[in-house]
Order: sequence, then C-alpha cells, then structure tokens
Amino acid sequence: MMKTALPIGLSVLLLAISTTDGHGVNGTPATVSITTVSGYAGHAFVYAQVSQSTIAYPAPTGTGHQSPYFSEWIPQPVATSSCQWIWAVYVFDRATNGQINAPPPTAPQPNFGTTTTVCASPTTTPVDQPPLPDANARLDLDLQVSVSPAIAMAGSPSVVSATLSSLLTQDLNFYLSMAIEDWSVTTWAVDFGDGQSRTLNGPNGTAVQVSHTYQSPGRYDARAVAFISGHAQAAAYDRYGTVHLLRRPFSVAVGNHALATAGPRPLRRYLPPQAVVGVVPYLGAPNGNDAGPAFRRIEVLRGALTSLSVHLMINREGLLMVDGVPHGFGQSRLTGWRYDGGPSDTPAGTGTLPYRVYGSGEVMRLQWNNPDRIVGGQPLDYGVPVTLYVETRFPDGHLASYVIASSISVSVNFAAQSG
Repeated sequence: MMKTALPIGLSVLLLAISTTDGHGVNGTPATVSITTVSGYAGHAFVYAQVSQSTIAYPAPTGTGHQSPYFSEWIPQPVATSSCQWIWAVYVFDRATNGQINAPPPTAPQPNFGTTTTVCASPTTTPVDQPPLPDANARLDLDLQVSVSPAIAMAGSPSVVSATLSSLLTQDLNFYLSMAIEDWSVTTWAVDFGDGQSRTLNGPNGTAVQVSHTYQSPGRYDARAVAFISGHAQAAAYDRYGTVHLLRRPFSVAVGNHALATAGPRPLRRYLPPQAVVGVVPYLGAPNGNDAGPAFRRIEVLRGALTSLSVHLMINREGLLMVDGVPHGFGQSRLTGWRYDGGPSDTPAGTGTLPYRVYGSGEVMRLQWNNPDRIVGGQPLDYGVPVTLYVETRFPDGHLASYVIASSISVSVNFAAQSG
C-alpha cells in the first residue's frame, strides 16, 4: 500500500469520510465506508464497514475477529488549517489478505495507497486504537509547570506550581479513543530534582503549589505528575467485529517539568560586639545598658564591703556583613558575668566567689583590707578581671552568644570609718 506524504494544498474534500467500490468476498462488488456510533456529548466512534448488496460487514482492526474483513488505521500528517492529520484506512479481505480499497492506477499522485480517509478530531475517534505518541505528548503539554522565583538563593524557599489546561478533556479523547464523561486528579506527585519529592493524595484540584528549599546551589529538573482517573464511553468490537458502546473507568498520568536554579548562598559574617565591663555603686537600679553611667575605674573604702552592679558598655555593636557589605547592627544584652580574680577580703559567706557565673542582675560584692600598693612612689590600682556573657541578636534574626574578657580598676585610698 502507498503511504506518501500529502501536500499542504490538499483539498478538504479528500479528508472527508469517503467510500470505495471494490471486490469483496467471492468477487462480489463491495463498498468501503466509515460508519459512526454516537457516544457521550456528541462524541462519535468510527470504524470501517464493507457493504455487499444487502449485507454489511464490519471491518474491525486486528485479526481476532470472525468478520470476513479487517482494517488497518494509519495516522498521516496533513497540517492544513482545517485538519492537522488524517486517518488513512486500509481494508483487507481476511481470506486473501488483499486490499479492497486500493486506489486505481490512474489515481492522481501523491496518495496514501487508499481511497478511504477521515480527518481526525475528538468527535471522530477510531475504535480500539492504541494511544498515539503525539497524543501522549499533547497531554504533557496540557500540564504547565513553573518554578518561582526563576533563580532562588540556596537555603531560601522556591515554589513549584503545576496547572492543568482546559484542553485536557479534548486531548484525553484523542489519547484514549473514548468520550470522556468525567475526570479528576487523585494524586499529585512532585519530584524536586534534588532527591526530595512530595506526594499530595486527593481528591485534588487542577492546580497545585508546593514550597521547597534547595539546600545546595545548582540547576534542578523539577517534575510534576498528575494522576487522573475518571469514566468514559468507549467502543469495542465483539467477537464478530460489530461495535458496542461501553462505559469504562480510566486512569492516566500526565507529567511535565521545569528548570529550577538555586544560586550560591550569600556569605554572611557576624562580627561580635566590642564591649567592656563597667560598674556603678549598687543603688537598686535595674541592670542594663541604660542604667546610667558605668565606670571603668572606681575608688572604694579600705575594709568596707563594696556592692557593685555590673553593666555592659558597648563600644561597637555586633555587625552583620553580607557578601562583604554591612547590613545593620545587632542588639546586645548582658546575660551573665564571672569574677576572675583571687579571693577578696570579704567576710566568709558575704562576697562574690571567683570563677562562678552570676546572672546579669546579681550584685558583685568585694572588699579590700589593704591600701593601694606603692610602686616607684606611685599608688598602684587593684585590677578586677571580669568575664562578660553577652547575647547579640542580628538584623536577620540570627542569635549569637559571646564571651568577652574585660576588667576594671579599683583604687583603695581611704580608711573605713566606724560610728
């Protein structure tokens, strides 16, 4: 049989359902025609039929029927404005395997080697035909998949969106050779392309949005699949080859993909605050940076128990740097402190213990029973080493803890007076 390409300018008349006169069983004149069986919502199932005198025989596809005729349906591209492609139908005598609808030798060229053709459409679907590869590709195009933003930073969320087209029902007709009555998405499956996936069990709508965070920079193939189930009318041949309408459930998977790009994470550096300890005579004031002036050097009475409140003095706040560019200062607070000097002269059980961590609101109690030491004729202050425990919250919400070593100076110059 001849199956040459049809030119673009082919007359629409050639695409209409045609009939062919030939010789049938026992040489009896026969006519090949395309017959329709009406289905759901105007859908028509079409099949070949051979008429001889007053008898009509079905010409089913395949070889498992008892009808004296069988047919073969071949899709051929046309791509005209009125018809994208046609079915070229070849009908054979089962006993001789001879084609009965071949064109005459004088038929104009080019032709498909048959005089029986029909323009393909959702309402002219052949019976018992397997899904066509291009129909399958069309289903995939009915699912639009996108990733937003187009380029996200690794570690920040992206959204994979999938939406089914309104043309899906029509294309399901093509793909399944059925008249679709109803369908719904039972399951959405999204593969993000980085080894992670998510399944959304139904019933689900015709669109889905799923958030995902790519942890590493790179390009990822994000794929979404809609698992669809429904019911449709189908036409099937009986043993002899006569067509019958049936209502059948169906299931099909429709998938498509989109490219997701994750850029490098921004380089974040958290510069610690620069701070020192300050103390003030304890008067019951709240502890904090706004509790009044704090001092780095104080004078105390020799032999007197001295109570001091400990304060955080910020020279420069913690700084957030993103890719080398400043992005704002943090806010720091004192969470605790530790006295790192030797035992003081406080009476037993009343003073601050060395190397013990105290809360930020607790008072430091120290005592010196000796005056300042004289070195080179000059009084030498006592050094009071203190470790500060500081918590800083940066503009991006990052919380960091720091340990800062500092100290104050104490001058003991006067004797304690008793009443």
